[in-house]
Amino acid sequence: MFKRSVLVFAAISVAASALNYVVYPLYARILPASEYVHITVALSLFTQISAFLSSIIAITISLSKSEQGTAVNEKIALLQAFLFKLFLVLALLFLAFSPLLMRSIHTPALFSVPISLMMLFSIPILVVSGYLNGKNKMVKLGLVALVSAGCQFIIGVTASLLSRSGLITMLSIGVAQITTIAVVYTLFANENLPSITKPIATSIKSLRDRRLKSLLPYTALSAIAVMLISLIQIVDLFIMPNIVGVNLKFYTDLYVISRVVFFAGLIFIWPFLGEINLDHHHFNRKPFATVLGYFSLIGIAAIVGLYGFGDKLALFLFGSHYQLHTIQYIGTLSVLYKVFMLIITAVVLYFIVLRRYTAIWFTAITSGLIITYSRLVSRYAGMATVLLQLDIIAGALVILGIVLLLTVPVRQFRIKDS
Repeated sequence: MFKRSVLVFAAISVAASALNYVVYPLYARILPASEYVHITVALSLFTQISAFLSSIIAITISLSKSEQGTAVNEKIALLQAFLFKLFLVLALLFLAFSPLLMRSIHTPALFSVPISLMMLFSIPILVVSGYLNGKNKMVKLGLVALVSAGCQFIIGVTASLLSRSGLITMLSIGVAQITTIAVVYTLFANENLPSITKPIATSIKSLRDRRLKSLLPYTALSAIAVMLISLIQIVDLFIMPNIVGVNLKFYTDLYVISRVVFFAGLIFIWPFLGEINLDHHHFNRKPFATVLGYFSLIGIAAIVGLYGFGDKLALFLFGSHYQLHTIQYIGTLSVLYKVFMLIITAVVLYFIVLRRYTAIWFTAITSGLIITYSRLVSRYAGMATVLLQLDIIAGALVILGIVLLLTVPVRQFRIKDS
């Protein structure tokens, strides 16, 4: 299914993901326990919020498949400008409401400052990633991720060692993003990368281009849809502090371990989207079955690893002693939720590539059910009960998503971009 360049991309992405992942156990050893929990929650929140711009990659793939020539680059440039302004508004809104929002996840409000700055600094990196993905330059796309992860690892860990402060470490990651931008634009100077200043300079009038009459509203809705899917992917991390008797350090450690499943599976979503046929949905069944196979293998490998070495893994990564049977049961439930969310994410992005509003209403149903559950769950439910119930809800939504993907025609009711 995948070309050699995609396999190289996957290998580089694994290396980048490993760097992104290994900083968590390092922070667990360097920072005080409370600071470690705060930075884990804050970084997870930033990752999930900023992930909504992955929708432009999906739409760029769609445009690249359906059009040729300079028209694609022009539309991508306008879309990037639009998303930059949307992202800026969301960042300002998040900062304004941060005292209330951060209190709800038991994290100091000051952490909203580096999160907001990181959201803005991530724009050029995400724009470059979308551009390279749209041009099908997968190896260079992987190198962007590796440079970003490397800068954040070096600068973030150094700052944590010097300061022992989660807040200062978060601010240093913003500096790492600026460094990444400089390195990437120097490294790929001959690639005619999108201008950093053009999205800022683009006027609101130019965003009313008739070629984007239908595409811009859809892009905004799909971006919000991806953000919602990204947020509910970490809803367990937000629920646990409200459950009576939960060892929050234990669950945070286990969450970090199980999260590698999502990072690993996410690598294979983009090649899957690249294989999509815009005209006949039955041609999309084989690549979808293949990516489901990858998700399953990753999930099974993680569960087997937890059953055999869960206690040793926790001791090695975090220096903490936990009972193996507790890690096995809770870890399995946590991994299953990550696998289910991978499938849901793939389904949503699939319909975004097709430019179908199915992505929007499926996301509305999914996020509505899971968020409603998170608000109604009893404070005395217990860690295992919460995860089991989340798995049941997510599993039912996975079945719905698979049925939709296999049966909904690709062209009927698809939005047009001109």
